[in-house]
This record gives sequence, structure tokens and C-alpha cells, in this order.
Amino acid sequence: MEVMEIDDDEAASEPNSSAPTATQPSPTPVTKPPIRAQPNIGSEIPLSSSPPPKKSDDKRPSMPRAANIPETVANDVLKRQPSPSPSKKSSVKTPASPPLPNLVLPSWYDTFQTLPRSTVPRDPPSALSKTLQFVSGVLFSRDEATSNKGKGRAKETVYLPYDRALPRTWDVLGGGNPVDVLRGCKRVVIIGVHGWFPGTVLRTFAGEPTGTSSKFVNGIVDALDSFQEQHKIKLDKVTKIPLEGEGTISRRVERLYENLVGNKKWMEDLYDADAIFIATHSQGSVVSTHILDRLIADRHIRTALNADASVPASGIASGSIPLVRPPQRICCLALCGIHLGPLRYLSTSSLVQPYIQYFESTAARELFEFQNTESAISRDYVRALRSVLNHGIKMIYIASLTDQVVGLYSGLFTSVSHPLILRALYIDGDAYHSSDFLSNLLVLLIRIRNAGLSDGGLLTHLSEVTAGSLNGIGHSTPYEERATYSLAVNYLFLTDSGSGAQVEPVEEPFNALAERNDYEIPWALRDLIANDRVSDLFSDEIVALRDAFRDWHPKTTILRDVKKKLQPIQRLSSTLTAAHTSRL
Repeated sequence: MEVMEIDDDEAASEPNSSAPTATQPSPTPVTKPPIRAQPNIGSEIPLSSSPPPKKSDDKRPSMPRAANIPETVANDVLKRQPSPSPSKKSSVKTPASPPLPNLVLPSWYDTFQTLPRSTVPRDPPSALSKTLQFVSGVLFSRDEATSNKGKGRAKETVYLPYDRALPRTWDVLGGGNPVDVLRGCKRVVIIGVHGWFPGTVLRTFAGEPTGTSSKFVNGIVDALDSFQEQHKIKLDKVTKIPLEGEGTISRRVERLYENLVGNKKWMEDLYDADAIFIATHSQGSVVSTHILDRLIADRHIRTALNADASVPASGIASGSIPLVRPPQRICCLALCGIHLGPLRYLSTSSLVQPYIQYFESTAARELFEFQNTESAISRDYVRALRSVLNHGIKMIYIASLTDQVVGLYSGLFTSVSHPLILRALYIDGDAYHSSDFLSNLLVLLIRIRNAGLSDGGLLTHLSEVTAGSLNGIGHSTPYEERATYSLAVNYLFLTDSGSGAQVEPVEEPFNALAERNDYEIPWALRDLIANDRVSDLFSDEIVALRDAFRDWHPKTTILRDVKKKLQPIQRLSSTLTAAHTSRL
């Protein structure tokens, strides 16, 4: 779903999707939509009572304020207004407080430079080494205690297949600071797929459709430019492929796929590409997954399982393309994806539902079928996603904290688990204070999911608590943030694709319409804290949350009720606190 606003001038300048667009890196300036840069955040949201200071080099435009009025004009206005006696206090200007930065969390450091991704998984001991270790323990009984201690430590660091399959940075793997950070990548293709455009009636609640495929493509281009400048590198070619077309999901997949494969120039660049990005939003997340599945099935892209995919005959004849080429590196960035349908209350809202039922198209009503993973359209989507993940394509799911259309559980696709799925949360600076307890809790739950562990269903329970109002813009703001696109670029180029045997995606049944008992929240939180694996990896963060809980003073009735249900965070086990103390 698109929830956006656009100027008439921007709509009039929308590029024609039927023409191929390729860009060669050159000093020639390229016009791009404004993408707001995010400050370099080194860790999760600071647990403090004051907002983070704004950096002096922050160039984000601020909304007009009274303090921005020229001093001469302000003084003239003050002179015209009658006042019994001038006051010294009135002449002192109060500086306007800087706006809080937008955040995309967890940060890169918190995800890839902490456990479990900060260490290299060791191969399990062979049968011979186990035998020698046993014999050594028998012959040298005086070392028995030491041997037992060593075995105990080894048992604690055994990596499960899921842990081994988690992508890690090249720095951790021992290949940091290479001469070529792109590792041979010279040509990049960027595909953009927009979401569903609401009809005229629903735009009253959801906003105007401004998020186009070209906007998403240019967002990746902008992030690539920053990446090249940071690492002092240069790509040979970047091809932009914005795919446009509305309708139901099946209709859009057919139409966009035909437009793609029917464009000879696009397909030649797709074959020649070393890396491929897909940037999409809302309903487009489902459409993009199906398009990737089709490209794999028709052998138009090379993956680890079909690296012998066909190449254009012209390239082979000219000698520019070798007969055997390595797999392409592929990453799909899905912003506010509607993987599990819209928020539950939208399907029962007496205000919204009548408009969707009688005025909106079939494409709008179709989205609610994703609320149940047992529906035919949802099962078909998961089948396509399973194929995409099995072929080694990286997926990034970013949800918006105050999304008024898609809940956190849907934007993060919490019902599916796989090592190649990376999740993050976009937090608008105007939405939550940086020291807010609930924001920190949600970020920690996402870190737990990124580590391959269960959040106990807490993300689902807390989703509707954070949902924005119907006239908000939380569904559309993430694609205006540069950090969302930079995360995709870094994830593709700075990490591997995991090691060890292939791990199959795991799906859990989910039904958004099922009634949920919020009194399960304290039990789910207690089980999460008691999880040995969670306490081993995140004891410091849990203790920090406990300390911040008493300083959390929610203002709404709903949040005050949630705070009561999160009371177990104050009663931590001695084992967890001991693990935290040992790290000090």
C-alpha cells in the first residue's frame, strides 16, 4: 500500500517506464529525489532522558519555524504590537530545539559486530579428534578436571546449522579491507517496483500515491554513490529499471515481468550484471518476490543453484562474457511490505471497510487475504519466497514504527525465519523520543530475530500499540530515508551469504484476525528472559531495559496498560544478572 504525497510538478516529471535507462558513472550530475541522510548511529537508541544532540553537519531541511523569521521583520512586528511595558525577557530569543534524527535500527554494529555474527563458526570436531581427546583424558587423569572444563566451554560455543548460515562481514571472516571491496563487481542493475495505489476515496485516509518505482531506484543509486565515495571505488555501469503497473498481484506480476523480459536492453544488462538490487514497497514486496521467482525459473539470473544460466549469444560471440560465470549477488529491499496483510482493525473498521468493500478495486480487497497464512494467495507467496531464499537471495524487511496501514509483524514478516532475512525498524524522529523504553524493547526484539531466535510473539502483541493514525504518513516515510537503501548496499557488498549446509525457511501459521490475549505479554516476556541463548547474547541489553523501565512514563491509556504487562522486565534471574556483571 502506498501512503504518500506528491507535488503536481513531480507527478508531471515521472519517467516513462517503457524506455530503458542506463547510467555510466561520470561527473555529470544526475537529478534524484531528495533522500534524507541519517546520522551515523553506532549503537541502539541511547537509554537516557535527553534527546541526542544534533550533529553540526546535519543537512536535513527543517520545517519552517517562528524562529526562522528574519530579525528585522520580527522586530518590526514587535514594535507594532501594543505593550504596557517592555520586558527584557521578551527580547531574548529562545533557540528552536533541533529535530530528532530519523533512525534505522538495529545499527550495523549491533547486528554484525556483536554475537552471534561477530565470530567465525568452527567446524565440528571429527570422529578422530573426539577419539584422541577421549584417550588423552583416560591416560592423563591428572588433567581430567582441565579437560572437562574445556569440553564444557566447547559445548557452549557449538554453532547450530542456523548460526553457521547467518551472513557475516568480510572483516569477521578474515577478508577485511580488501583492495577491491566490491570483490569483482563492476556492473549493477537496480529494479524498482512500486506498491498499490489507493483509489480516490481511500486517499482521504491513506494519502496521495507518491512512491514510484523511479523513487526507489534512485534511492539505491544514491546509496551506491555514497558507498563508492566512502570506499574510493568506481562501478563501470549502473542500469536503472523502474517497473510500473497497477492491478492485482497476479496481474502485476504478469505485466511487469513481460515489460522486463520484453526490453532487449534491460535483459542484456541483467545478464551482464554482477549484482542486482530490487527496491520495493508495500504490495510491491509480494510482486517483487514473484518476479524474482520467475526470473530464477526462466534462468534469466544466475544463482548458486543455477550458475550455468544462459547468457546472450552476442556476449559470448564478442568474447566479453565467459561461458562460465559466477552467481550474481542479489538483494531485495522490502519497505513496509504487506506480507501478512494490513492491520487487523482495518478489516473491521466501520470507517474504512465500507469504502474498501464498495469503492476500492479488487487489488485492495486482495491484500486482506494475506492476513491468514492458510489462504491460497498467501501460500503461493510463501512458495515463491522459499524458492528465492533457497537460491541464496538476500532479503531485507524494514517496518515503520508508526505505520498506519501495515503492522510491525507484517512489515517484518515475523511468521517466516531464514538466515538470509535481515530485519530492521524505521523510527521517525518526530514519532518517538530517543529514550523511549518501548522503542528500545522493539529494537532488541528485532536483534533477537536477526540472531535466529524467537521473540515469543511479542512483536505481534506490540504491533497495534505502535500503529499510527489513519491520517498519518508512517507507511510512506521509510522510502524517503537514505539509511534504508544504504543498509541494502552494505548487506550485499560487505557480507557473505553464510556458510555450512543450506537451511530451509521455516514458516509458522498466522492469522491476524484471531483474537489475541494481551495478558500473554508478561508470560511471553518472562519466557524470553529465561531463554538461555537470549540471556547469553543479550544480557547487557536486557539489564539496560530493566534500568530504563522505571523512567518510562507513557502518556496514553493503552501504553500505560502495556507498561503493566511488561513488569516482568524488572525481575531478572540471578543467572542473567551474573552474566551481565561478568562482562563489566
